[in-house]
Amino acid sequence: MCLAAATLAVGLGGCRSTGVNVSVEKIAASEIPREFSKVSMPAHVVEPPDILLVEVLEALPGRPISGERLVRPDGTITLGFYGDIYVAGLTLDEVKEKIVLHLRNFLNDEVLGLYRSNPETGEPEPVKPADSDRVFVDVVAYNSKYYYVQGDVAAPGRLPITGNETVLDAIQFAGGLLPTASPNDVRLVRPAPPGACCEQVLPVSITSIIYDGDPSTNYQLLPGDRVVVMRDPSVRVTAFLERVTTPINYVLNTALTGAFAIQQFRFLSLPIGQFAGGFGGGFNQRPQADARATLTNPTGPAN
Repeated sequence: MCLAAATLAVGLGGCRSTGVNVSVEKIAASEIPREFSKVSMPAHVVEPPDILLVEVLEALPGRPISGERLVRPDGTITLGFYGDIYVAGLTLDEVKEKIVLHLRNFLNDEVLGLYRSNPETGEPEPVKPADSDRVFVDVVAYNSKYYYVQGDVAAPGRLPITGNETVLDAIQFAGGLLPTASPNDVRLVRPAPPGACCEQVLPVSITSIIYDGDPSTNYQLLPGDRVVVMRDPSVRVTAFLERVTTPINYVLNTALTGAFAIQQFRFLSLPIGQFAGGFGGGFNQRPQADARATLTNPTGPAN
């Protein structure tokens, strides 16, 4: 399915690493999985750090095999006494088959369910290891497959995929759009699978999805998808101007602060007598002169 999606991307819009390269009209007429036309995911491929459940109905006495097994970073799981098995890159059927074949070193084929009686002839007949009814393998936690939500959302990051998510689900799980987001400038970036030539960049109109009920761009998410919410152009311009003017304002404020500090330093460095002569002396000279004239001529100052 991934290869078909990548091939479809080439036919619709060509190969480009940036920008939206497919129009909404072409998408509406395409078979890209979306809200009301979802497809089943391919068989899960086990990778770290998935958690597997492995159970063997009959094992060696005191050496049971039952419980959850973490897929380690090196791609192996442990069966305890029975050793380790490399399972990365395998489907569940392949993992089960590999476990059964590995356990043949410790248990006989009958215990492992590799033979069963033919209901018609009553004769024993071989059973494929993947079809054994004595060994069970399942996935408890799908931890290795993710999609990403980036941009102007409340909680950007990596989210596990279950196979049923759409773009709208991804944005809701990420906390919704921020006030600075542009609802009509959202895109789904789908990396090219191995063997394909280029990635797929698809436009998303959140406004149409929510307010018009139009599912044309509400795509079903695949492992590795990136949902990118762009910022509103006016907010981007404001942020750009702020980045440009902030250094200038810093320099001007620093210069003004320095000039003010120098002026204050000069003011405080003046002699105290100059303060008295320039300020206090000017106010006190006339009263002192009047006092001396009163002592010389008690009848009052001469005209």
